[in-house]
Amino acid sequence: CDKAICRSADLPRHVRTHYKDNEAFMHACPFPNCAYKALQKSNLKTHIRTHTGELSHRCPQCPFATKDQASL
Repeated sequence: CDKAICRSADLPRHVRTHYKDNEAFMHACPFPNCAYKALQKSNLKTHIRTHTGELSHRCPQCPFATKDQASL
């Protein structure tokens, strides 16, 4: 494919998206009635916080807290 991967460590994960049966690599949400699945376990952990309400990432300079580190 034409996707450019910046970090060599990310290439194997991207290649898995092209597998015919990538379902074997998916991490499924354990919560009832939730169909969320992700190739990356870290994405599943972030998703699970939508169910639990956990705000595990906090700004060191103000009271802001979030479920997703990328939102800091």
